[in-house]
Amino acid sequence: MAVSNKAKTPNLTGHHLLKTANDGTGSPLSAYSNIILVAGMITILTTLLIPLPTQILDMLLACSISLAIAVLIITLASKESLELSSFPSLLLFVTLFRLSLNVASTRLILMHGSAGQIILTFGNFVAGGSLVVGLVIFLILVIIQFIVITKGAERISEVSARFTLDAMPGKQMAIDADLNAGTITETEANERREKIVKESEFYGAMDGASKFIRGDAKAGLIIVMINLIGGIAMGYSKGMTIMQAIKTYSILSIGDGLVNQIPSIIISISSGFLVTKISSKNSVGQDLSKQFLRTSQPLLMASAIIAAMAFVPGLPKIPFLALAACSFFLGRKMAKSEKQLGGKPETASEQIKTDKQQPEELLDIDRISVNVGVRLISMVDPRKNSTIFERIGALRRKFAQQFGIIIPLVRLRDNIILEPTAYEIRLCDLPVATGKLEPDMLLAMDSGNVHAKISGVKTTEPVYGLPAMWITTANKETAELNGYTVIDPESVFITHLSETLKKHADELLTREDVQLLVERLRKIQPSLVGEVVGELVPIGLLQRVLRNLLASGIPIRELTTIIESLGEHASKTKNTVVLTEMVRKSLNRTITELYKDDAGKIMAITLDPVLEHQMASTLKQEGESLTLALPADMAMDLSKKVAQTWKTAMDKGREKIVLLCDSKLRAPLAVMLARTVPPLLVIAYDEIVLGTDVEPIETISIGTSELNAQQEQEFAGVTR
Repeated sequence: MAVSNKAKTPNLTGHHLLKTANDGTGSPLSAYSNIILVAGMITILTTLLIPLPTQILDMLLACSISLAIAVLIITLASKESLELSSFPSLLLFVTLFRLSLNVASTRLILMHGSAGQIILTFGNFVAGGSLVVGLVIFLILVIIQFIVITKGAERISEVSARFTLDAMPGKQMAIDADLNAGTITETEANERREKIVKESEFYGAMDGASKFIRGDAKAGLIIVMINLIGGIAMGYSKGMTIMQAIKTYSILSIGDGLVNQIPSIIISISSGFLVTKISSKNSVGQDLSKQFLRTSQPLLMASAIIAAMAFVPGLPKIPFLALAACSFFLGRKMAKSEKQLGGKPETASEQIKTDKQQPEELLDIDRISVNVGVRLISMVDPRKNSTIFERIGALRRKFAQQFGIIIPLVRLRDNIILEPTAYEIRLCDLPVATGKLEPDMLLAMDSGNVHAKISGVKTTEPVYGLPAMWITTANKETAELNGYTVIDPESVFITHLSETLKKHADELLTREDVQLLVERLRKIQPSLVGEVVGELVPIGLLQRVLRNLLASGIPIRELTTIIESLGEHASKTKNTVVLTEMVRKSLNRTITELYKDDAGKIMAITLDPVLEHQMASTLKQEGESLTLALPADMAMDLSKKVAQTWKTAMDKGREKIVLLCDSKLRAPLAVMLARTVPPLLVIAYDEIVLGTDVEPIETISIGTSELNAQQEQEFAGVTR
């Protein structure tokens, strides 16, 4: 199984459509949408309260029918349900509109015995001027809408809402997994999360909105009966006979019911199409044509069966023969197309398989990737309840919070070339760290308080290189009782990945990343960024300074302070090393808090003042940086003493240990000691906030012979 051998480009068509559909961009009426909505609601209220002339009622009834037809066409053309996420609100609006027209028409029917040309035409033409025919047709429409369409759409909406809510946690985990695996970007992940939320809201709203259609059907039936009974009573009170009143008001009542019921049933059909729509790149008509006209064989078989039905005694021959001919014609046309394409239609999956990778895609390099052996695939497989993706996501958030940088997406791949239990951390497709894990075992490390030895497979902890052993899960409790620290394989991997990224944090900061950080700060402090960043401090210079800070373990979250310090000193020098040291001084509070221990003290190794003075006299300028021109034996002796002191302190359980020195010596001394004692941090005296409790561990000094040798070296250099 391949976890992620290639970054897949997600299909964002649906997301894009969702976004454009929801934000209203591209619509010429978007600027007036609120005005139109308010005008519509005012029209509804006016229709409910104020008697309308028959001409205006005809216009509004025509608007109701036209709106229903437009909604149906738009629904059929949509590619997914969320393109019409506002449909529940639209459903409420059109239902209120129709009911207000019912009220207006009822008022005209009862008061004047006339309700406009449209209602009269529907009563005479559709119902044929017959009360019985009109009632039967009206009841049939109500039954179709109420029992068939509305009931089905309501059930689908209910089930969809329930399933959508139940699937939300799994979909969220899948998005996090894809994000941490690097198959999607942060923006795409947010779009997918937004789509999930909108899906739940949409189907939940449709579950409730379907009650509008159901209530509308009931209300239409009741209103017709009221119009009929009330109209007959009004006609009789005006001197009409019972038969005259029935003839007059039955046509108007049935026409009124049909005029309002037909738009209602069209809206119900639209609702049914919308909730049954499966997300696709195509509309309903396109999907039906592609799926039903996919192959020729079913069409040819259907034509033969339809033609045979024409010869059944008593059945008309012409309709069946005509339909059989049409089916045969379509089948032959599809057969010719299949023959031209190679004998069978190409499915979507086959088409994807035949796609060839473009040469330019081979130029893309993953900034961070992890290759795992075949036995570790289960650790990075989200289908096997792996939490590695969530933990990588938490690691990225931790980096943003602690260091002020957004580390790139981590791509996880299987690699059969590696050992089955090995993994490889790569930066820019080059390995920088390796390790081994036992996926079904636990790592036990000596915490220093081990009471008794336990059995296990000896190994080396990959992060710090400490001796450890792999034990079974059954021995976990025993190991913990005996003083061992027990860690699961995923935690070992995440810790190793975290420490590796910390070590190479400066390499991960690209110019594009710096530009994004600056643009984000520009929104908050536009004047600062506008004055400093650009001609005074180019992006390239800012990147080099930020990289220097990250290389020495200094967070860059205080970007405001950093830019302010650069703005103060960049006019005097463009030396990156000097500017970095100036920025470090402005970050003294951050540095102090960074290296304090739990007791609020800074445990420091110091240098003898005489030694510092002697070292300062050997400083030489080489390019942009200062270097210590110490004799080889003196440099080795100094490095050896510092390393021994640091190791002794670490063995005593002291974690945060720094080397304090003069600010002039900090940068060159850090470069020199990085070769022998990489973990030791070198800070200057003026990088510590005044009043901070500093506890010297040991003061490093060089003997008389070393000092004399150094003086002779300086003298020889002067005479030359």
